[in-house]
Amino acid sequence: MPVKNALKRLMQKTRSLSYCIGLVMVVLFVYGLICYPDLPIRECPSGYCGRQGQPHTAAEYNAFSIWKTTLFIVWPIGMLTLLLLQRGKPKR
Repeated sequence: MPVKNALKRLMQKTRSLSYCIGLVMVVLFVYGLICYPDLPIRECPSGYCGRQGQPHTAAEYNAFSIWKTTLFIVWPIGMLTLLLLQRGKPKR
């Protein structure tokens, strides 16, 4: 019986951790959609511009680059972690 209770507590912690990881991934993605509606920001002859041709500053370009790099690191790690957490769940 104690083993069953321990397994149940572990599954509850795993579920909470999965929700937290998923929430971080979604918030990071939505943050980029809200802050950079005309992404990707790229270098143009006149400085930096978005997909719609709107001008951007170097600071905005740097912030976009940091967000993009963070997204490309967090999403694969988050997906792998979620996969591994789900893999340990018993089948119903």
